[in-house]
Amino acid sequence: MLAKGGWSWQAREVTSAAIDLNMLEVFRAVATASSFTSAALRLGLDKARVSRVIAALELRLGSPLLIRSTRSMRLTPEGAALLQRIVGPLDHLKAATEVSGTTGHEGQVVVATTPEIARVFLPAALASFRLRFPKVTVVLRASPVLEDLSEVDVALRTGRRAPSNWVATRLRELEAGFFASPSYLERRGEPQQLADLDHHEGLWPIRPKGVRSFASGSVPPRSPAVACADFQTLAALALASAGIAVLPTFLVTAEVAAGRLLRVLPAYTFGSAPLILLTRGQAHLAPRARALRAHLVASVRESA
Repeated sequence: MLAKGGWSWQAREVTSAAIDLNMLEVFRAVATASSFTSAALRLGLDKARVSRVIAALELRLGSPLLIRSTRSMRLTPEGAALLQRIVGPLDHLKAATEVSGTTGHEGQVVVATTPEIARVFLPAALASFRLRFPKVTVVLRASPVLEDLSEVDVALRTGRRAPSNWVATRLRELEAGFFASPSYLERRGEPQQLADLDHHEGLWPIRPKGVRSFASGSVPPRSPAVACADFQTLAALALASAGIAVLPTFLVTAEVAAGRLLRVLPAYTFGSAPLILLTRGQAHLAPRARALRAHLVASVRESA
């Protein structure tokens, strides 16, 4: 148990050296936020994992650290004493690891995403990030397929599951629909129901293998005029009056507002696909990557 004058252990307890410093950082986050949910969000962990870490820490110390109820949470005397003792040392350790340019707010952060997400969501976000952190270089890898994440710090993609040892943060929901140019619709007529698309030039996306994309209860007509994995190319084809394209709505907001593209069959929306941000666990992220993660979460959600 934690004694007033210092560490005092019963014989069956492990030594203080056996306690992972990350466990203490999780405890500090929960104690200062007075909330498992808020602490989990700040740390980039799921709430269940934070709860398990606290339970494991209490077991190792042999004392309850938190008093939980359905409406509130407060520190026990042992928890308050532990928090007082660890805040200074943890801050000193954090400052020490951030002195080096490779672990502080200097150096390189690798971001992987798709070309469409990069073009729409990242320019303003990265510009404002660089104003705050001018010594951080962002390496942006934009590819339709996100395969190898071993050399990536942050990834944005559509999907619902995170790879093992990665944390997924849902940013917003994306959807897709049918779009065409006014001149194409004037020439070929506007479809009134889904079956009418069989008589039009279809510009359909090809889903790359292993990539979750927009889904729906029905698939587009079987014989497209053009099939392509790149939504930007399909949008360009629609603008050139080549046909009716399946496009993410976020990608053509400006074209629709300007009247260059029109929503066709507006009642028909392809099932949403969540835009998620992937990072390794907070304990394994350099401060520069943690800073970019927090900035992207705020920026993308504000743009919704």
